[in-house]
Amino acid sequence: MLTLAIAVIVPLSLLLYSNSRVTEAKETLRADIKTLDIKIESLSTEIKALNTRLEEKLEAHFAHMEMRLKLHELEHHGKKPE
Repeated sequence: MLTLAIAVIVPLSLLLYSNSRVTEAKETLRADIKTLDIKIESLSTEIKALNTRLEEKLEAHFAHMEMRLKLHELEHHGKKPE
């Protein structure tokens, strides 16, 4: 009878211990996922800001190049700006 009790109690105890470890691992992973989500949001915000700055610089650059092209046409081809 003692052998049967040990045969039942030991595996159940190990199962409970294993389940507690799995629960602990799940909680750790959830916390890590939340941390990563926050970092991803921060990176996304930074990327949007960089894209905005890049677009502004490109617009300024193209406006400058367009002005230089018009000046070139006026000086070398006698065309008046439109």
